[in-house]
Amino acid sequence: MIRIACAIAAIALLALHPVSPVFTLPSVVVQVKTGDDFFIALPSNVTTGYSWKARIADAKLVGSEGSVYQNPATSAAGASGQQLFIFHASASGTTSIAFAYARPWEKNAAPAKSVSFTITVN
Repeated sequence: MIRIACAIAAIALLALHPVSPVFTLPSVVVQVKTGDDFFIALPSNVTTGYSWKARIADAKLVGSEGSVYQNPATSAAGASGQQLFIFHASASGTTSIAFAYARPWEKNAAPAKSVSFTITVN
């Protein structure tokens, strides 16, 4: 009985494949299909108070599903993790997503970093 349960669990895990793509380089155009989910990962260190905020130029083409912070792979003090943004491609076209790395309580301060990704939805 346990073997059957393990086999069913393994089949269920295989059904989760394919995995949504993760993009990390702003210099590379993100190409996805309508209906696809995709991720953008940016290096982040929550211990500094900084976090990334995303601004989508055309929310009719791409919608935000939120973001999560992934802890660093090492336990070294001050090590950076990454902030992982989840998006959904809703309609065909080209848009951009601008990211600003700032401390939320510093309202008038310029972001410490900013990057922009071009998104093409087919």
